[in-house]
Amino acid sequence: MVYPFRVVLWLAVVATVQLASAQMTPAEPPPLSAAAAAAIARGEALMNEALATYPAQFPDRPLWRSAFAEGERARQLAPERIEPLRFLAEAYSRSQWTGPAWRLWNEFADRGGSFDLEARKWVTFVATELGFGAYSRDDLELALSFYQQLARWVPDSLEAHLWSGRILLELERPSEAAEAWGNAVELDPSDARSRYFAELAREQSIWGVAAVNAFREGISLYEQGQLTLAGESFERAATLNARYAVAWAWLGRVGFEQQRYLLARRAYANAAGLEPDNDTYRYFLNESIARAER
Repeated sequence: MVYPFRVVLWLAVVATVQLASAQMTPAEPPPLSAAAAAAIARGEALMNEALATYPAQFPDRPLWRSAFAEGERARQLAPERIEPLRFLAEAYSRSQWTGPAWRLWNEFADRGGSFDLEARKWVTFVATELGFGAYSRDDLELALSFYQQLARWVPDSLEAHLWSGRILLELERPSEAAEAWGNAVELDPSDARSRYFAELAREQSIWGVAAVNAFREGISLYEQGQLTLAGESFERAATLNARYAVAWAWLGRVGFEQQRYLLARRAYANAAGLEPDNDTYRYFLNESIARAER
C-alpha cells in the first residue's frame, strides 16, 4: 500500500518520538535472582562468622575469603543489580581491606545506591582511613579527595568537613576552606575550633593568605607585649595588601603606644582613607597628628 506523504511524515515523527522516549527512560534492571540472593545470604553468614571467630579482622583469613567469593558469585549472577556491590563494599570494609572497599563504594554510589546508616558507618571508616593515610604521606590532594567525597555521600559527617577545611587551609585555598569550616560550624555550633578556622579562612579569602597570617602573627606578638616585633608583622601584612585597613590600624596602635606618632599618623591615615566612616581611626589619626606636631 502506498501512503500519502503527510501520513508517511506523521509516522516518521511518531517513530522518532518513541525512539527518543525509549532512550531517555533507562530500563529497570531485572529483579535479583534467587541464586544471587542466596549467594549474598551465604556471604553475609560467612561475614558474621568471621566477625565472631577472629579477634582481629584481616581480608586474608579463610572465612573472609569465602565471604568475598560468595559476593563475587552474586555479582556474576546479577551484574545489573547493586545488592552484590553493597554486600562486597561492606564486607571489604569490615575486613579492613580499604582499597577495594573504596572502589566498590564508589561503584555502588555511581550505580544509584543510597547510603543507609550501616553503609554510612562503613564508608566513613574507609574514607577516614584512606584520607588520614594519604595525609600522613603528605599527599594532600589525594587526602582531600577522600574527605570531600565522603562529605558528598554523608553530608552530616563532621570529620569530613573538618578534615576538608584543614587540608584546604594547608593548600592555601581559603574560599573553599571557608565553606568546609562553615559546614562544620553548622553541624556543631559549639565547636570553638571550627568557628576560629572558619573566620580565619574567610579573612584569608578576602585579604590574602600571607597578609592574614602576618596580621595574626602580629596580634600574638602584641598580646605577648612584644610591640616592636608586632609592629613589623602588622606592617608586613599592610604591605602585602595595602587595602587591609585593620592591619594599618594595628600598626598605628603600636606606633601610638610607643609614642612614634609619625608612624601612627601614617598608619592611621591609611586606615581612615580605606574606612572613612570609622570614628576610631579618625580619632587616633587626629591625635597622632596633634602629638606629632607637639
